[in-house]
Amino acid sequence: MRFDAPVHLNAPVHVLGEHAQPVSDAVAGLLIDQENAERYAYTALRTSTLAPVRLAALAAARSLESSGVPPERIGQLLHAWTYHQGHEFWSPAHYLARQVGAVAAEPVGIQQMCNGGSAAIVQAACRLLAAPAAGPALVTTADCFPQPGFDRWGGDYGVCYGDGATSVLVDRAPHGRSVRLLSATTVAAPVLEGMHRGDAPFSPAPTSGSKTLLPKLAKKEFLTANPTLPFGPIAHDAVTSVVARALRDAGVTADDERLRAAALPRLARHVMAEAYEPAFREVCAAPIVQLGADTGHLGAGDTVANLSDLLDRDDVRPGDLLVLLSAGAGFTWSAAIVEVNRP
Repeated sequence: MRFDAPVHLNAPVHVLGEHAQPVSDAVAGLLIDQENAERYAYTALRTSTLAPVRLAALAAARSLESSGVPPERIGQLLHAWTYHQGHEFWSPAHYLARQVGAVAAEPVGIQQMCNGGSAAIVQAACRLLAAPAAGPALVTTADCFPQPGFDRWGGDYGVCYGDGATSVLVDRAPHGRSVRLLSATTVAAPVLEGMHRGDAPFSPAPTSGSKTLLPKLAKKEFLTANPTLPFGPIAHDAVTSVVARALRDAGVTADDERLRAAALPRLARHVMAEAYEPAFREVCAAPIVQLGADTGHLGAGDTVANLSDLLDRDDVRPGDLLVLLSAGAGFTWSAAIVEVNRP
């Protein structure tokens, strides 16, 4: 999808959990074994004692302050998440609109697992272009993975989970530190949805808090039941396809000299080195920046957190192009090409 009319991502912010748990402590506490600690190459995970929506409220307030946009001007607030937000039967998006003073906003929840942040940005951008009178949209994400409900270090394959929230203001005009959205493309593979469902029957009520969530068990059950399903090739083709299409839609060649940096999901180092990075390099020459080793995977927040970190780099300047790649259970992959604006 090419965005010919201006759409800007303004004041991207990420608020990390207030504590850092070093990998050495996790190994000593038997939360992860030494072999996987070395393969995964996380140095620490961020943890928080706050509810995820409280972190999101902090991030949203910072985006609004940095952009200079009054909260009452916000036309839509889209909140994405992957895990428990603090209450079961409730709308976290409405909570955030109330907390930040977005009294005129339409609050919307986005549930596309770890690709939710990217999905929310695209939804916000499309609404702005379709409705000329619509006010700017505030996109937030938040996820926390505390024990005993979630095993952040050892509950999944190829990823450890950190606590954090993100926020970005999507508008037709640039405000301060921002990028212009040139294109965004998404590819899905619903044939893989069972990888996070496994063999367990549907439950009549939420089980959060009554047992520890271990995504790796569902993955093992799914792969055992589908031994010939080519997950690796499906994921490889999705990454190459979504990145190549995003570049094409943006009118950017794979080796364009303006391509300054690319940021990929904050997964384990060996997963990135063996799967994501080789596929990405087949279709794009942008240098890949390693992010997330000291945070962990931030659920739905990787895309905006990565954008925020890239804009903090000294070698990223106005006119540079950045590539943002995200992925989420289901499975869904998204890629966006953005151009750095002048302050």
